[in-house]
Amino acid sequence: MTAVNSTDPTPLRDSATVILLRKVDGGPPELLLLRRHARSGFAASAWVFPGGVVDAADRALDPAHWEGLDPQAIAPVVGQGPEGTLGLYVAAVRETFEEAGLLLARAAHGGEVDVTDPGVVELRRGLAARSARPGDFAAWLVREDLVLDLGLLTPFSRWRTPAQEPKRYDTIFFLARAPEGQVAGADLVETTESRWLSAAAALAADDLPLIYPTVRTLQELATFDTIEALLAAAVDRPELRPVQPHIQVDADGRYVNILHPDEPGYPHHLYPDADR
Repeated sequence: MTAVNSTDPTPLRDSATVILLRKVDGGPPELLLLRRHARSGFAASAWVFPGGVVDAADRALDPAHWEGLDPQAIAPVVGQGPEGTLGLYVAAVRETFEEAGLLLARAAHGGEVDVTDPGVVELRRGLAARSARPGDFAAWLVREDLVLDLGLLTPFSRWRTPAQEPKRYDTIFFLARAPEGQVAGADLVETTESRWLSAAAALAADDLPLIYPTVRTLQELATFDTIEALLAAAVDRPELRPVQPHIQVDADGRYVNILHPDEPGYPHHLYPDADR
């Protein structure tokens, strides 16, 4: 096996992913997985957590429509400046809304979001279908008088796509309790199915194709018996270490193995930035 030339990798794009958790009586917490469309340009047909790329409008959302976050204080944790930090959090909520139909927000007048109104559901599906232009999410928040509750998100881990891949992302994984009273579901555009199950059950299932970061994340999640213990462990992380796996190939250029930075044989000399 050999290493692919990683001296000129595709630039990374900032993205956010949300691990939605719900409590189950008598068992470990369940999490939401979505199956990506077979024609997706990234991780086609794989089961993933909801998430996506940060838009410029996410970084500039009016403070009147978000709360629960001090971007300056949390910036060192996610490895961004204050503006980039805000963008990650807003993108996390927006993508969860678009892909899974769950909205981490409240009404600006102090009440809960009405998730039973057919009009609200229709707007969700419209956004999930990505019929809106970048920035329209912010306009929708203004029109519906909603405030994103960014305090519901807890940074958990940070993953970078291997240098050999044509599409690369620098992704913050967040934890969040699933909002009560809301029903998750695939958008039938980017995602085709949804499923709630424990981390251990997801790893044991033979009908859930998973990509490497999802597998490693599920393995870590499976070590926690409660949502409370998981969130407490995540809060104690002062800075998220960027984890960039390395792909090994054979003489014919075929992918044969993926190495984690903590595993023997990982070529740290190729990734000085990843090891900071």
